[in-house]
Amino acid sequence: FTPYSKKLNDEVLDYFKEEGFEITSNSYFDIEADYDIGKVDQNYLYNVLSKTDLNGAEALFVSCTALPVLPIIDKLEKKLNTKIFDRSKKPIETTEIGEKLIKQFQIIVSESLKVKDLINYQKNKIIGNLNIGISSTLESTILPVFTKDLLEKFPDINIKYKTNKSKFLYNLLNNNELDFVIGITPLNNSNLAVRPLYYEPLLMVIPENFKKDVSTKIDLSKIDSKDILIPEKENEFRNIVDDVLPSSIYNEKFKNNNLETLINLSINGNGIAFIPFLNFLNLSEKHKDKVYKFKSPEPAREISIVYKSNNLKKHILEEVFLSLKNSFKKIQSFTDVKIIDPKL
Repeated sequence: FTPYSKKLNDEVLDYFKEEGFEITSNSYFDIEADYDIGKVDQNYLYNVLSKTDLNGAEALFVSCTALPVLPIIDKLEKKLNTKIFDRSKKPIETTEIGEKLIKQFQIIVSESLKVKDLINYQKNKIIGNLNIGISSTLESTILPVFTKDLLEKFPDINIKYKTNKSKFLYNLLNNNELDFVIGITPLNNSNLAVRPLYYEPLLMVIPENFKKDVSTKIDLSKIDSKDILIPEKENEFRNIVDDVLPSSIYNEKFKNNNLETLINLSINGNGIAFIPFLNFLNLSEKHKDKVYKFKSPEPAREISIVYKSNNLKKHILEEVFLSLKNSFKKIQSFTDVKIIDPKL
């Protein structure tokens, strides 16, 4: 069931059929405007839905979140003879079957909301909303690389950014609250597709008062881990450092989770700090002299675009991916690297 016009209703049906769903019956309100859809009386909606001939269907799908379906769920449960919520518990909990149904409904609703985007793409129009997650450890260096190019190439897309830890963003992605994430990979999640964008080497800031040899390359055997300034535990970048220097004891004098702060402390002679390559590019020339590379293969972060495997916006994501990839071509690239496991 949909509240849409016949044209849009038929396009929704075509999408479900292409995805392998068998439609046993269909009805619609033939309403054009979203505003009018929100004005539908809930009792009238229930009467219409309760009289729908299901013809042996396993489920009744109701499209559009503007419809007042939530207040009539109790009555629909009785009609379907299936309890979705256990009201004997405080707070109310979903039943086992309810949990499964809700998860499936979330997928269906999420995908159906993207049907308009797919239709516009077929008409050579890339418009609509795009919700992008950015790992907080990448925000200050990654956003300036591609934002201008992305906005110029897709002026009709309403782009919204959300920054947080990669793990948190991947959870939002699984819950269909984001279209894709630019984060640290690799991942161990079969539901998420990963497209690498850039391999970012790690370097080290070693001020003169901590340098113990004249080599231009980093030799970890000659570095005392107690001189290294790193973020506190549970920090995403800390996991990466721990992978490079397992079972090490670090400098605990400066407890700070801000990477830029630790880099500045190191530049001013307070210890040694790891610095990602994109952060290195933002340093002044006089400070770059204090930064040293690892021997090949250099330890590196894999920065990728991550999205759900069943994402209906794959057509738009492909266009965005190519645009981002092109933006990164303006920066020095690296191939002889050892990818660090972020342990997310």
